[in-house]
Amino acid sequence: MKTNSRRWQMFSLIVIGLVLMASSVVVAEDPIKIGVISPLTGPVSSYGQSARNGIVMGFDHVNADGGINGRMIEYIVLDDQGDPTESANSARRLIDRDGVSLIVGPIITPAVMAVAPIAQDASIPLITPTGTGDAITGIGDFIFRAAYKDSFQGQVMARFAFERLGYETVAIIYDIANDYSVGLKEAFESTFTGLGGQVVTTQSYATGDADFSAQLTSILMANPDALFIPDYYSTAGPIILQARQMGLEAELLGVDGWDSPELTSLAGGFEEGAFIVNHYSIEDESPSTQAFIDAYQAEFGVMPDALAALGYDAVLVVAAALRQAGTTDPEAVKEALGTVQGVEAATGTLNMDPEGTPVKAAVILEMVDGNWTLADKIEP
Repeated sequence: MKTNSRRWQMFSLIVIGLVLMASSVVVAEDPIKIGVISPLTGPVSSYGQSARNGIVMGFDHVNADGGINGRMIEYIVLDDQGDPTESANSARRLIDRDGVSLIVGPIITPAVMAVAPIAQDASIPLITPTGTGDAITGIGDFIFRAAYKDSFQGQVMARFAFERLGYETVAIIYDIANDYSVGLKEAFESTFTGLGGQVVTTQSYATGDADFSAQLTSILMANPDALFIPDYYSTAGPIILQARQMGLEAELLGVDGWDSPELTSLAGGFEEGAFIVNHYSIEDESPSTQAFIDAYQAEFGVMPDALAALGYDAVLVVAAALRQAGTTDPEAVKEALGTVQGVEAATGTLNMDPEGTPVKAAVILEMVDGNWTLADKIEP
């Protein structure tokens, strides 16, 4: 009887051990669900497709390297069409139905502003790869970004225009209904006038407008040295085309929103000679930048734009934060996202701050012979 009892005890221990081993395997293999919101269709689909490519390539690289502490990333990509209402619906689906641990996106500032309160209320960390609006991270402590702020971008362009290019008078045309455009306009204007420059006229329009002749007539009469257009390529392109067709000879100044292969067709090639602020340059020789470019070209067969680079960078920040946290617990991930340092990324070395924005450099690009070329690099 004693022998049978011992055998039974040994058998029970073996069974318990096997169950525990099986349980540990299931836990180790349980994927980390991450939602991605990007405009794959609609008026800014060029942005969304590039950002999606960078994000997906980033997650695939993380998984190929063994995942996060042995756990694979399962990413769920939703198309918000660049529409804030669709963005909000996508966020609710990802949180309520798909049970994601984190959201990457949306891409444009108005969409981020619609989604960030939802993520904050649900205590789901969110990182937008490209949302630059200053107010984004102020929505809450679960909201982060991989890009710099509009206030920094606007200041950089204003200083470059006044101090490097020597422009003394500037006109501004902007979208009064777009937080992104308004924020850039305000940052540029305050910095440029603070340096001693003069904004000779400020003209506004509404999202979706297609005829800018009235605003451009006023700008033409003001005869500025340069025209600052803080908007996305889908609107900046037609403004540039109409301005040149009307005979406006002012130099053109833009922002990261111009970075799209569709700009040239929309602007009729008249963007030649323009300057923009952007997040990175393909001419940057840093190893992390060139490694990203090589991988992207091998994967997609084209040169990556800034949207693709920022999408990739957002994933690198997320991966570093998840490894640092050692868990998907929202509070731990949130704390890690605000303290990750030294991430060697596509756009440079990223050091996140608790406010939710990386400390990083900006570049000034000039359109020369149909290509954006590096004109300057501005450290924060």
